[in-house]
Amino acid sequence: MNVSIITARAGSKSIPDKNVYEVAGAHLVSYPIQASLDARSVNRVYISTDGEAIAEVGRRMGCDIIWRPEELRGDHVNHGDVIKHAVETVDSREPGLENVVLLLGNTVMVDGELIDRALDILQSRTDVDSVMTVWEAADDHPLRALEVTDGLVRPYGGQKREVSTERQSYPAAYYYDQGVWAFRKECVQRRDGPNPWWWMGKRCFPIIRNWVAGRDIHTLLDVSIAEWWVANYPRIKNL
Repeated sequence: MNVSIITARAGSKSIPDKNVYEVAGAHLVSYPIQASLDARSVNRVYISTDGEAIAEVGRRMGCDIIWRPEELRGDHVNHGDVIKHAVETVDSREPGLENVVLLLGNTVMVDGELIDRALDILQSRTDVDSVMTVWEAADDHPLRALEVTDGLVRPYGGQKREVSTERQSYPAAYYYDQGVWAFRKECVQRRDGPNPWWWMGKRCFPIIRNWVAGRDIHTLLDVSIAEWWVANYPRIKNL
């Protein structure tokens, strides 16, 4: 059995009530819900939340609600602990649980086909623990990272090595793209995944997407990008 769990907390400060903010005429959290419902491999959809407005959207769309305990509420809670609680809660309700798809409640850039692709990899690749959507860095490669110390710009982490201006010479670097995490349920107990995503297990398989094909929402600029994505989705869905 495969389930989708969407994590969506109340109390956002960047955009008030962000997860129920309307994007292209629909509540933001409804997009990952609909993607989960469209996936042929997902048997049930859950939302982990502490907000009634979020829960109400979920209930209307046929989701089961996981209410977070007090110690997992607020904006300084470790997301991994929220995920572990949600997986354990679902496991207690669904005796046949095998795999979990984890989606963020504030992204529109996922669909049922992408979820099915991730679950199909878990089904066919018994040697991997999880699947993660990623994008390849270019100008924002970690070798170019900076920090501000004592009011001055310095190489991040005090790097001393010489770095070429030719980014094509860098070894490839990838970032999670706020799209899909899919993993076997036991990974949350082992806590041995690639930091900071310790719930993903040791062997994580990448689905590499164009960077714009995965993005969550923190600012009104992100809202505009999400609206552009929704409007252009049929044309760009395979990026």
